[in-house]
Amino acid sequence: MLAKTAVPVIIWLLLSGAVAGQNCCAPAVPQQGVVGETVALPHTLEIGLHLELLRSRDLYHGSDRIDNRAQMESDWKRASLALAYGLSRRFSLGVVAPFVWKEKSKVLTSSATRIANSSDGLGDLILQARYALSPRDWSNIRELSVGLAVKMPTGATDVRISGLLLSQGLQPGSGSWDFYGSASYYQGWDPADVLLSATYALTSEHEGYRFGSQFSFLASGIKHLHERLDFSLSLSGAIKAKDRQDDALLESTGREQVWLVPGMQYTAILEKLRLYLYFELPVYQHFNGTQLGSEFNLRFSATYALPLGSDG
Repeated sequence: MLAKTAVPVIIWLLLSGAVAGQNCCAPAVPQQGVVGETVALPHTLEIGLHLELLRSRDLYHGSDRIDNRAQMESDWKRASLALAYGLSRRFSLGVVAPFVWKEKSKVLTSSATRIANSSDGLGDLILQARYALSPRDWSNIRELSVGLAVKMPTGATDVRISGLLLSQGLQPGSGSWDFYGSASYYQGWDPADVLLSATYALTSEHEGYRFGSQFSFLASGIKHLHERLDFSLSLSGAIKAKDRQDDALLESTGREQVWLVPGMQYTAILEKLRLYLYFELPVYQHFNGTQLGSEFNLRFSATYALPLGSDG
C-alpha cells in the first residue's frame, strides 16, 4: 500500500519541479498590509499582530472558471509582527516580520489520492520608513504621506520534500531584494473617515527567477457607529506582472484582481488597543493562462499604541 502511494507522490513532485518556473498554481493574494498607510503617532511604539488566511479553490483561465479535475487547492496562512515608531509628527520607521505556512494539494486521478506539498517558516523581513507631507494633529485629522520599504531575503528558498526542491511559490521566502513605494491620503470626519492608498512593489531576480512586480490600491470608507466601534467598506485591487525565468516571460503567471472588503474595527482600550476583522471577497479576477483564483481572504489584526515619550 505504501509503495502504491509513494509512486504517484514522487511523480507529482517531479512534475511540480518541472513546471516550477511557471509557478502556475500559486494562490492569488493582495499586496495590501505590507507597508503601513499612515505615519505612526509621535514618540509612540505601535505594535501590530496580523493573522491572515488566504484561500484558493477554483481554477481559472483568463476570467473564466474552468473544470478543476485534479481538485487543486491552496491555503496560505501568515502571522506578522509589525512594529512602527514615530520619531516625529512627520516621520516614522517600522519593521514587519512574517511567519508563513503554505500548502498546495491536488488529487491524483489515477488513484484518487490527495497529495499535499507544504512549507512553513520565517518569511522575508520588511524595513519601512514613512513621511507625512501633511501630518495629522488634534485640529487637522488629515494626512498625506509617502513611504519607502525594502524586503530582505530572510526566508528560506531551499525547502525540499523527499529530496526534491519545492516551487518558488511554495517557499517561505522569495530570495530576492524587493522595494516598495507607496502614497496614501487619510481624511477624518466626525461621522466617517476616508483612506486612499497605492503601493508599487519592484522585485529583483534570485537564481534566474524573478516574481512579477505589482501595483496595488486600497479605497476605504470607515463609518463611526459608536465611540468604540467602526464599520468599513473597501475596494482592494492588485495588478501583477508576469514572472520571469532567465529573462523569459512565463505563461500562467501574472493577474488582475479586485476584492470587496467589509470590515469591523473595535477599540478594546481607548487610545491604546484596537482590533480589526476583514473579509476579502473577489469581485473581479483575470489571470494570464491557467491559475488558481482567490476564494476569499480572512484577516484579523490587533494594534497596541505604547507611548514612549512626550511630543513636546
